[in-house]
Amino acid sequence: MSSPKNIRLYLFFQILLLTLFVFEFNCKIAESDNLCDPNSKAFKNTQISKILLKDKSPTCGKDYISTVIPYSISGSIAGLASSGLKLSLNGSNSLTIDINSIKFSFTNVLTTGSSYAVTITNQPTGLFCTITNGAGLIRDSDITSIMITCAVSCNPCKIFLSNSGYPPNPGSAVNFDTSCSTDANYPGTGTYKAMVVDGVTRRASLSANIGDGQIDWIFAPNRTYYQTAGTIGTTSSGGLFISTLTNTFSVNSKYWTGLNTNWTTNVSNTCNLWTSNLGTYNGVMGQGNSTVIADITAGWTPDPCNLSNQQLICVEQ
Repeated sequence: MSSPKNIRLYLFFQILLLTLFVFEFNCKIAESDNLCDPNSKAFKNTQISKILLKDKSPTCGKDYISTVIPYSISGSIAGLASSGLKLSLNGSNSLTIDINSIKFSFTNVLTTGSSYAVTITNQPTGLFCTITNGAGLIRDSDITSIMITCAVSCNPCKIFLSNSGYPPNPGSAVNFDTSCSTDANYPGTGTYKAMVVDGVTRRASLSANIGDGQIDWIFAPNRTYYQTAGTIGTTSSGGLFISTLTNTFSVNSKYWTGLNTNWTTNVSNTCNLWTSNLGTYNGVMGQGNSTVIADITAGWTPDPCNLSNQQLICVEQ
């Protein structure tokens, strides 16, 4: 039979073990609730909440998340009275906009320090839309200042050959557009864009003669185009001329295009994406005095980009 002393020792050790267990259990609970411990649940839950709220304030004196908070790219829309408008963010994220929409949003897609560029990849039926404040840099906040304005488009639409030749290095394909509106042959009214592609800021087609993957393309689907001599032809459902034209684009001339004969982009012959006038690069040109599609797109052998300035085919929108 155990002595009272042994019983007391046994009880003492049992109480000690229980005390140690409770202490360890409470420590683990405290550890899991330690806001400043990156391994704790409390820390992780806090960071998730801060990301959702886009709260970049420091946790326990340290910035853990400001570079991983995703921001939205959004803006307003005016005049979208028909369907078909499609937008692209940085050439990849695609967004189809419903008729009569007054706003759009690419939600939580880019982090601070990222650049953004919203472009129109497909114009709505019967309308022509333009973008204001469409490109910039993310700086710790959502972008909300982009404006898309849509107005009734031409039908039929006019094209003209520019009076002047222009250097091959405005910076991108879309930067040629400014020359159309300041050229001596500009009619005085209407918005015109240049028939020049680079595959980045403007693209006619990814596949031969289809009109897929377009970026800011200048010809509308199923639209009739004309110039001074008369009707040129009507585009396909992909916004391309795919059969012999009724009249030529222009008199005998060379004009920058950056196209292959099937409306795809000739990536090797765009004067380094229209940024260079050096002879180490070449630029492809169309031939205006022909009704053959292969000629109007790429009828001339590419010239070195330092050889001469070339004209532009300008298309009403």
